[in-house]
Amino acid sequence: MRYELGEVFNEAGLPEVTYVAPSIGQQLKGSLATKGKHVTLVGPSGSGKSTVATRTLASLGFADDDILRLNGRNYAQASTITEIFGQIFGVAPTMEEIEPWLKVYKIIFVDDVHHLSTNARNELASRLKIWHEMGIRFFLVGIAKTSEAILGQDPELAIRNDAWHLDRQTNEFMFELLAKGEEALNIEFSDDARKTATAAAQGSPSIFQAICRIACVEADVFATVPEKVSIDVDLPLIRSSVVRQYDGRYLTKIVSLARGRRQARSVHDTYYSIVEQIARSGKQQISQDELYHKIVGSADARNKGRARNSFYRAVKALPVVIDENNLSDVLIFENGTLSIDDPVFRFYLDHLDFSRVRSQVNVRRLGYEYDVAVSFAGTDRAVVSQLVEKLLERGLEVFYDFDEQAMLWGKDLRKELARVYGQDAQYMVVCLSEAYPEKDWPSFEFEIGKNAGQKRTEDYLLPLVVGDERPAIIGLPASVGHISLSDHSLDDVAELIQEKLSSLPPIRPEVETDQAEAGVTVTPDGVEILELDPGAEETDK
Repeated sequence: MRYELGEVFNEAGLPEVTYVAPSIGQQLKGSLATKGKHVTLVGPSGSGKSTVATRTLASLGFADDDILRLNGRNYAQASTITEIFGQIFGVAPTMEEIEPWLKVYKIIFVDDVHHLSTNARNELASRLKIWHEMGIRFFLVGIAKTSEAILGQDPELAIRNDAWHLDRQTNEFMFELLAKGEEALNIEFSDDARKTATAAAQGSPSIFQAICRIACVEADVFATVPEKVSIDVDLPLIRSSVVRQYDGRYLTKIVSLARGRRQARSVHDTYYSIVEQIARSGKQQISQDELYHKIVGSADARNKGRARNSFYRAVKALPVVIDENNLSDVLIFENGTLSIDDPVFRFYLDHLDFSRVRSQVNVRRLGYEYDVAVSFAGTDRAVVSQLVEKLLERGLEVFYDFDEQAMLWGKDLRKELARVYGQDAQYMVVCLSEAYPEKDWPSFEFEIGKNAGQKRTEDYLLPLVVGDERPAIIGLPASVGHISLSDHSLDDVAELIQEKLSSLPPIRPEVETDQAEAGVTVTPDGVEILELDPGAEETDK
């Protein structure tokens, strides 16, 4: 019998020829054969869940008309499960209208259920108990470590829902899959090719299918051949082809993670460094301590404090960043450990040319711990706190005293604030009101900022009028440009600040390396300082 290559090896489809039942296959079949039972099948991406689900239903004699099929990806924006079924059946989104339609089918098959909104999944979980009693059955398939991650923890639901986890497959599984493909196409993988493909797949049938298909393409095998052809797997040769298969699934997400919170248009290098270290580690798990050692431990001694503080702030926000960028199905940060629960994602990171990520991330210059330090009178805290929130939403690092209470506790405030407003911020936003020049701390902060600004080669003080009018302040000429909340919204101000940050020249790693080797330190504003040998004799100026 003649087969096309796509019928035999196909990482994106449901290849009939090379299907191999997983170890849980028979038990899963038993659950689906039991009337009244809901069934959940979870596992990492690329583990073959959809293929197993489809084949198992077919083996039990379910006809197409018996099954209502839907994919969670198509309904990710729906807020409720009733809204979804209302759309499908063309009826009002109420249980009274929906349930008679659900009863028409022997089973409702929801693939990629993890793409449904949390609210929709919660509603589905609560209704499953009732639908169980009505004879309405669901088969849920999705990416997760456990069924509880999809449906929550409910003991009453557990007895009505059989949950199965499809883990990574064994080498024996891969060898059986390959043997079926070899027979169908009349080809033979060499022993080395077999071992290379199996090791590279890391237990993922999807990766294994991709490697085998691309290896056949390289050998000019596109269908069953009349005379047996020997196939080799030159992993470096086919690596780029395999990676391209998964670009659409992962590249944008990786770039988003490297950009940090809410897609800041330009970012500190901390998030980028975290993602780069995850990629380079080659590990399924990497601890926060190891990331700290790689990122902070390698920082120049003069910048260690800044690097440390930036690292801990990034790590604190990491679960939010992972969730915001829809990576929680492949990347988990719990108890100080980052885990990659998706062998396809790990393979992609292992073989991705990371310069492709770097080219899409505008990494701001190193040296400043904060993008912005806000200086204001206490009477204006309400409006300033709203501005700070707008800046944080845009992924900016902001010094705001209420957010730094732990850092400031027990320290000499004059010294700490002098360091922040004099050295540690790219810009100082001076929030002007009638009260600003009358208060001691704002006056102190302004003097520090004014002196720092005089030493910089670029803008530093950004006057923002938050009161009714701009007060006269010694050292801040009226000719210095300012903006006012009387004619700008807080969103406008936050956008303008982000634009200034985005316009800064990006860092150039090769220049920094050359300067470091030459003993030159470059301050964030571009001033070069030649370091002298500590043992050299001092001379009079």
